[in-house]
Amino acid sequence: MDRWCRALVVVTVAMCSPSAFAQSLPSVTASRPAAAVGESFPKDSRIGYVDLERVAALSREGKSATAQLEALRTKKAAEVASRGKQIELLQEKLSAGSAVLNEAAFTRLQRESQRAQLDFQRFNEDAQAEVRDTQQQLWRAFTTRLFPVVGEVATEKNLWAVFSSESTLLWHHPGIDLSEEIARRLDAADSKKH
Repeated sequence: MDRWCRALVVVTVAMCSPSAFAQSLPSVTASRPAAAVGESFPKDSRIGYVDLERVAALSREGKSATAQLEALRTKKAAEVASRGKQIELLQEKLSAGSAVLNEAAFTRLQRESQRAQLDFQRFNEDAQAEVRDTQQQLWRAFTTRLFPVVGEVATEKNLWAVFSSESTLLWHHPGIDLSEEIARRLDAADSKKH
């Protein structure tokens, strides 16, 4: 039973989500202190934790995914704003035209405005869905590369379990934070690949 327990590596991800890529890098690194200087991973520890947001903020792959997601968000926000301005222009035409246009022309303009508003709502929903889908794809790709590295570090350190810091963690020794080591190894594995 003892050997089986030592070989067990558990990565708890129930509380973590793709929202890690939504965080801005300065706030992520500022909100979670690094392991205290001089604190190394305790040799007799059988558990560890990984701050997945910090790994995303520290690793090249996480930074790249964050940049991709932010670029998509910026692009979609600009497209939504542009379409919003078109709706405003139609509303202004409609307001100004009520006094000058004949009934048939005014009705046509009303229909055009209603259609444009529906198209705008659909476009906005589609843009939000695209950002969510991209975020989830990037998160899956990140965790697919991350979890084997976590398992490798945990096996080397003879750990029983590795938890994400997003799980309920009431106290921890600062030295058991594996986030920086995981980020370095993820970058090293990425460098070997390219």
